[in-house]
Amino acid sequence: MTAASPSDDAFEALRHELRAEPPAGFAALDPAALAELTRMLRDARHAELAAMEAAADKGLAFIPRLLRGAVKKVLFG
Repeated sequence: MTAASPSDDAFEALRHELRAEPPAGFAALDPAALAELTRMLRDARHAELAAMEAAADKGLAFIPRLLRGAVKKVLFG
């Protein structure tokens, strides 16, 4: 079994972040570029999640306080 190269590790990290197989052309990128792309995707995913949580909280502000718990349970499980 051979050791994984840094570019293999970086490509695997990108594959993990995408949760899918990256386009074949990405294999031509150097490990630093792959790592930067992976970081940007991770940051974008975290920002999107934070924005969605903020939007949900803002939407719940229109629900009377006594009903918010029940509405959260119905909407978010």
